[in-house]
Amino acid sequence: MPRILLVDDSKATRAIVAKMLSGYECEILEAANGALGVEAAREHHPDLIVLDMTMPVMNGVEALQALQADAALKIIPVIMLTANSNPEEMEQMKTLGAIDYITKSQKPRLILDRVIALIDLQAKPTPAVAQVQA
Repeated sequence: MPRILLVDDSKATRAIVAKMLSGYECEILEAANGALGVEAAREHHPDLIVLDMTMPVMNGVEALQALQADAALKIIPVIMLTANSNPEEMEQMKTLGAIDYITKSQKPRLILDRVIALIDLQAKPTPAVAQVQA
């Protein structure tokens, strides 16, 4: 089962992304800042990381650099998530090793589409509903 690490200081953003992924067979891990995210990546080796840019303790750029500096972690695809849509910043994140860059102003469904494109997510089976005869 794929493991996805959501790293964002916004509990609401983590909840939105987790809810979008809840219909799929995957394990979701969460971290509230970059330092905790890097620690969680080292401990759990997720299949994908969704990483916010602006966070306390360690921001997304610093976390991405720490992930890329670790041979065991640099192979994990990272999607950067930010409120800023600056094209130079987008290019910088890809240069630093991010596989993708999504602005929070884009439709939330785009995050799910990108995750599905990067890792093999399978929809959870829909439970059968039994008909009861009266």
